[in-house]
Amino acid sequence: MDIAQAWIIATITWLAVISPGADFAVVSRNSSLFGQRAGLASSVGIASGCFVHIAYAILGLALISQYFPDFFEYVRIVGAGYLIYLGLAMVRSKAEAVQSAQIADQQLSNWRYLRMGLLTNSLNPKTSLFVISLYSQVIGPETPMEAKLFWGVFIAVSHFIWFGAVALFMSAPAIRVRILQNQRAFNIAIGAVLLALGAILLFKNDLGI
Repeated sequence: MDIAQAWIIATITWLAVISPGADFAVVSRNSSLFGQRAGLASSVGIASGCFVHIAYAILGLALISQYFPDFFEYVRIVGAGYLIYLGLAMVRSKAEAVQSAQIADQQLSNWRYLRMGLLTNSLNPKTSLFVISLYSQVIGPETPMEAKLFWGVFIAVSHFIWFGAVALFMSAPAIRVRILQNQRAFNIAIGAVLLALGAILLFKNDLGI
């Protein structure tokens, strides 16, 4: 694997991680309502959930590549379409304010927050499509197992770093307001990059990539 391919994997991973979705909503809610510890526990759960997708992507895709060698060509097209769809959704999305609420009389334990993050991510089709697309299109079935595991850890750690930062930001009122005020511009910028990456993956054969 060359440096250019590694940069592509890292870029796609981080763009997918920071794009708003169910994970972002859960961390934002738990952080703003119940504080930093709740948000960080949710972030640990989300990072742990990534390994569910990574496990079946590595094991399942290896079997598929052996018995259905043309399958990855179809996955490439579907995965590129997903990135384009996600990019369009980001560009067209409207900013939504996360409203404050009073803390419940009986707060959930940190374990409950961690479990909430784990279930949210492990059952998230967005993460599933992202991991499958990444392992089939960019990492590839011919990549050594050590490299596949490395990128799996990279994906999980990236999720924890980003959502851990979101937890800290969303639990600070001043920073929280600033982020929400610039949400529209943030969505457009991320959406445009995802559209470009999706187009590159869709037409990579024509481009000689």
